[in-house]
Amino acid sequence: MDLRSYVRENQRVIEFVQHSIPGAMDKYVGTLDYATARFNTILLALSQDPLRADEHKNDIEECFHVIQSFYVDTKKYLTWPYLFKPLIALKLHWSGKIRIPKIKFLLEKINN
Repeated sequence: MDLRSYVRENQRVIEFVQHSIPGAMDKYVGTLDYATARFNTILLALSQDPLRADEHKNDIEECFHVIQSFYVDTKKYLTWPYLFKPLIALKLHWSGKIRIPKIKFLLEKINN
């Protein structure tokens, strides 16, 4: 994928974060906001150096899928019945502790 296509695909996530209502979803929306901001910073840095972008292509793809997965799970948490919310919350917690930090590590790797 092209770096521009990642930005276009993340536009839905950014709109979701901007239009979210403050309340119970703050921690999930906040995590999504930070992850998207870091990912966009990564894309901006790599757009200036195409060789490094090719070098980190797999990591970028993985981070993109992490954000999209977290976004879909957050939407499920909002819309699914109360019975399933604990399972989705557990999955969101796991993603926030295990998968989301990969975005931060990639940003640190690119900045150094």
